[in-house]
Amino acid sequence: MSAVDKLTWHRRRRQTGFGLLEAIVAMVILGSSGLMLFSWIGENMRSASRVHEATARAQLQLEGIAMLETINLAREPEGKREVGSLRLRWRGELIEPMREENDVGGTLVPRWRLGLYRVHAVVQERQLKAEWSQTAVGYRSLSGNDGIPEASPW
Repeated sequence: MSAVDKLTWHRRRRQTGFGLLEAIVAMVILGSSGLMLFSWIGENMRSASRVHEATARAQLQLEGIAMLETINLAREPEGKREVGSLRLRWRGELIEPMREENDVGGTLVPRWRLGLYRVHAVVQERQLKAEWSQTAVGYRSLSGNDGIPEASPW
């Protein structure tokens, strides 16, 4: 065996498999990748939870708005209602004075007094709560009968 062959044989013999240093470097890279992956998954889970909570709050607010639409603010500028597990509280403030308006269809004699209200409302269901402000119209009939029953369906 020549000297070149012996040198090549020694190099092949020493480079079979991983050395300890190479294995440690591979483990550090693998561990760092795992930590980044778990961190990314955790952040995505938190984001999904926030989106779910915001969606539930938006749905709750829509239900509260639907309940508030059934309330005549000229008759009840503030109050509360409960329907099942939903609790709605509101407070309205007249921002435009009441004025007389004609009925739809063009009658010449005013039949309604209308006022514009700024309403702050809070609706709650168990631990979830939504708050908002909106404008709404309150009305009274000039004939004395508002055209709606005294008891609200809520």
